[in-house]
Amino acid sequence: MKPVHTLALAVVALILAGCASQPEQRPYTDAEVKQFALEMLSRSGLPYDDYEKIRQALLHPKVPEAGKDLPVQAPRKS
Repeated sequence: MKPVHTLALAVVALILAGCASQPEQRPYTDAEVKQFALEMLSRSGLPYDDYEKIRQALLHPKVPEAGKDLPVQAPRKS
């Protein structure tokens, strides 16, 4: 092989190797998601009452207790 072809092949191999080795992205934490939502809310331009309702819902979410939202089933008869 000619030195120019070898150099070109090496450059292409390095470029492709660099593209293939991107760092893994980690998932966002709950705190980061909440912070982003609050920042977007502050930029939304909503009326104050609507802004406060959404802000309170973001800051103090109502999470149902486990099992409370499941339907009650009667015991089976044998």
